[in-house]
Amino acid sequence: MDEPGTGFGCAACCGEDAQKVWGRQREGFAHETAVVQDSHFTVSVRRCLACGQRFAWIRTEFTDWAGGDDASYVAILPLTDVEAAALTDGALAPLDLGPLGEGRRHLHSDRPSGGPARLHWGTGPFPVQEGH
Repeated sequence: MDEPGTGFGCAACCGEDAQKVWGRQREGFAHETAVVQDSHFTVSVRRCLACGQRFAWIRTEFTDWAGGDDASYVAILPLTDVEAAALTDGALAPLDLGPLGEGRRHLHSDRPSGGPARLHWGTGPFPVQEGH
């Protein structure tokens, strides 16, 4: 089930081609539960339909009130079943997800204000903060 080098998921949800994985977000993943639903900060648990791997899906938007080109960031972090349950039941706070990136690969879609969008795989801890 594991994609080589990741320890999580399959080629469909954790494959080398970030664009392909990103392209499957609508039809290749099932939304399991919403953890936070805010217009500028959303956290949910999603599951790959091909292998069952669970992910934290984190979207943050920062409104800059300048021309409507607000920065938005999405991080898709694979979770163990224990982590997914803890996130769902409130034992794991959404703002504490970033350190889980240590030792695992996660997908990021970054679209800064006024800048080009960037899609990339990351490794290591990453910041999680509420948008505004």
